[in-house]
Parts: sequence; structure tokens; C-alpha cells
Amino acid sequence: MRRFLGLPGASAAVGAFVVTVLLGFGVPTASALWQQSATATMTVTAAANWPGSAFQQFACSRMDNADKTVALNYVLPDAPASLTLSAKRPDGSYGPPYTVAGAGASGSIILTENSQIIAENRAMSLLMVRATATFSNGTAASAEVALRLDVGTNNGKIYCA
Repeated sequence: MRRFLGLPGASAAVGAFVVTVLLGFGVPTASALWQQSATATMTVTAAANWPGSAFQQFACSRMDNADKTVALNYVLPDAPASLTLSAKRPDGSYGPPYTVAGAGASGSIILTENSQIIAENRAMSLLMVRATATFSNGTAASAEVALRLDVGTNNGKIYCA
């Protein structure tokens, strides 16, 4: 300490520091000046398989010449724990999900004018249908397809847009 105090201006610096701390001015600053060392450790682990798009296919196809039935064909990498459909509303939000029973890794969802998602959204001329697959590990993926509905004619026609 004597060696430090022998330096020109050292005693004035120590005195100013003590007065600053005692009066409470700049306490965080004074403390930070005393403790300027820190150690940080970060570990990064990459997943073995990076997930891609879960829907390898999601497309609409025409089922009959009367345009009363369409099929939403899908292919997933694995069978989902659940598969739901929901309709996009004009405000951009989605309506309630409709569960597709017995969904496997691939299949077709058949929609007619009597299907719940069509019947409840009959007033829309362009219907965006979102399919959401939820897997047993908790991950989920979704895909959308557009359908065109004849409104005002009550002919029950459904088209792939």
C-alpha cells in the first residue's frame, strides 16, 4: 500500500473514491470500477436431424364431374398424433379446428358441401383451409390450400382454386 501511496496523486484518488462511496454518489460506478472481471460460458448443441417442412404434400384435387366433392391429399413424414382443419376468416384469424379422425402419414380428406368446415363457411367465395399436424413429440406444422365455393347459387359446388 505504501508503494501505491508513493505515486503522485494516489492519495487524492483514494480520498476522492472514499468520499464518493461514503456520500453515496456513484456507488454503482465505483463498485463497477473495482470489479471489472467476468467469465461467460456458452454451450451449443445441434439437433441430429434438423426438421424440414412436415407437409411433404398438401394439395386439392377434383373428385367428381359435378364439382360437389374435393379431396385434400397430404403426405407427412410420420403419422401425426392429431390432424386438424381450420378456415381462415376475412380478418386473417382462423376459425375453430375440426379434427380429422384416423389421420395417418398420408391420406385424403374428402370435403363436400355437408362437411362441417364447408357448411360453416358457406358465405365465403374463397376459402383458405389450413391443415395442422401435431406430432407425438409436441412439434406441429401447417399447410394451406385454397378452395372456391359457389355462393348465392345454393348449388353446393366446391372447386380447387
